[in-house]
Amino acid sequence: MKPIFNRAPLTPNHLAPLSLGSIQPEDWLYDQLRTQADGLSGQLHDVWADVGDSCAWLGGDGDGWERAPYYLDGLVPLAWGLNDEKLKALAMRYIEWILASQREDGWFGPEKNSDYWPLMVALKALMQYFTASGDKRVLVLMDKFFKYQYKNLSTHPLKDWAVARGGENMHLALWLYNITGQKYLLELCRRLKMQTLDWPNFFHTFSNTMPMAREMKWNRLEEALGEEKDESLEGEHRPYFRTKYHYTHGVDLAMGLKTPGIINLFKSGFKEQGGFKFGWSKLMKYHGVANGMFTCDEHINGASPTQGTETCAVVELMYTLETLIGLGDYGQELPDILEKIAYNALPAAFTPDMRCHQYDQQANQVLVSKAPRDWYNNGDDANIYGFAPHFGCCTANYHQGWPKFVASLWYATSDCGLSAVSYAPCTVRTSLMGTPVKLRVSGGYPFSQTVKIQLTLKRDMEFPLYLRIPFWARQPMIYLPDGEIMQVHSGETTCLRRKWRSGDEIKLEMPTAPRLTRWYHQSGAVELGPLLMAFQPKEKWTNLGGKDFAPDWMVEPESAWNWALVRDEPMKAMFSPEKAAAFGKGEPAAKVLVKAAPVDWPMDGAVCASVPMVPALSEQNTQVIELVPYGSTGLRISQFPVGVVKPETHS
Repeated sequence: MKPIFNRAPLTPNHLAPLSLGSIQPEDWLYDQLRTQADGLSGQLHDVWADVGDSCAWLGGDGDGWERAPYYLDGLVPLAWGLNDEKLKALAMRYIEWILASQREDGWFGPEKNSDYWPLMVALKALMQYFTASGDKRVLVLMDKFFKYQYKNLSTHPLKDWAVARGGENMHLALWLYNITGQKYLLELCRRLKMQTLDWPNFFHTFSNTMPMAREMKWNRLEEALGEEKDESLEGEHRPYFRTKYHYTHGVDLAMGLKTPGIINLFKSGFKEQGGFKFGWSKLMKYHGVANGMFTCDEHINGASPTQGTETCAVVELMYTLETLIGLGDYGQELPDILEKIAYNALPAAFTPDMRCHQYDQQANQVLVSKAPRDWYNNGDDANIYGFAPHFGCCTANYHQGWPKFVASLWYATSDCGLSAVSYAPCTVRTSLMGTPVKLRVSGGYPFSQTVKIQLTLKRDMEFPLYLRIPFWARQPMIYLPDGEIMQVHSGETTCLRRKWRSGDEIKLEMPTAPRLTRWYHQSGAVELGPLLMAFQPKEKWTNLGGKDFAPDWMVEPESAWNWALVRDEPMKAMFSPEKAAAFGKGEPAAKVLVKAAPVDWPMDGAVCASVPMVPALSEQNTQVIELVPYGSTGLRISQFPVGVVKPETHS
């Protein structure tokens, strides 16, 4: 189907997502999605009752809240992204049940559920399914449901999680408006906005600059939540502590970052237009770590690299970025952020076979175990790799991360062209001006500095290609089919508008070099293109039991991890794109050699102590160590002490 752009009076957009299935992964990225499908994503229905035949979303008497919709929200793009008929058939079991469940008044889903939130997740899955299939039953269901909301929001308002996540609901209603043009949907969005937390104002004024552990202890917040009444009131009448809970909750923040941009489509203003930028800059300043995320174990908890980041927050922030890219002109910043998370924080959350995940990962992670850590309110098992460590939400929700990223590598443009977001290997099949177009991207990015884009066309045709040049590229060049060479600028998007012929190939050279970025306690991180590089000690994995298919794992270091980087020393990058495979499989396809020295850096309980700020380094002990992609590590140091070597003195 054609890309869906904004109708008047919504704010116009230049980019729109392609239909699900238009982008198929190749090479290492195909390996990654195939690993996910052969891992837990393809088996979860059979091994977990919460989403299995007994769940209420398949007509059983089991779980009827968010878990099956979460799973479906990732299963649909995985099935169509791989064009996997078995996974499609599994997804259709849930979809057919949902479509058949709608009542005459428009409500749908399990009878025992009266909460809007899981329905929002189910509708996200149906939205994707519609773009892949064109099944108009989806539009009928959505229209009847939104009319239910339109009539009943005053007596059946948003509550609890739905109040924090109402932006998801508005996005879905606006998507339907862009297809049908029904004006009631715009009024519905205004009413939903009144019942949703005021994310534009919150991000504009952002006051949560301290770790929650310092601002308000969990036992105090938990006690206060129990004393407050219902959260469905609006504006200044909304309960203070419940609002505080959501404004500091990592996953709510990851979702909430898209809400100003969604509201901006129908109520444009300064706070709405700048909402993401305001919020993101503050979140990273006070709670950011080098893997591209902010900490949230379960709530934002400062910038120390030993604090945790929840896997649900990783995949939801990726979806927020992918949504915003398609809603408006956000420039280069959003794709840069998306790439960094996708190639670092996302793969680091899983075992290489993608059967086990962590609830909380750490940027500096030197021990994975069941032990007390300074989480805000997560359990001692939140750090282990397992089937459902700490809580099952991530088990249900993580499936969306890779498949939705694949579906967002390229976007359609309003001038009948295509625009690149990231150059991971893929094939794009779509139609431009009624003519089939195939675009193949190869080269092994991000494990290489060269990308090739080959076009296959039914006929010669003119259309624009927009190529994003990342900020880190050094003297990037574009080589065109006619022999022309273009020198382009990093941090900009170059438009190639010309008549293309089948077989045309574009080569994009994006030279890069390791760079040192600074973080908490003056720690230094080594970055290479969009990759964060980390030191990985030898790892000992111990099976702690649990499910045979996806056991719990403890990981201990079997070699020293306490290294400091020597300041102002050259770093050497090595790329081996021919070795690129799913993260954690085989030899790393990118490495960086750095000069380092051991440093006095002890453990503090189950984590490494704070990064030494002024380490004393011995010239005699310096040596070259190897850094590998962060996403391939189970244990790692990614934020290092950085010091100056003091020459040895001799008597």
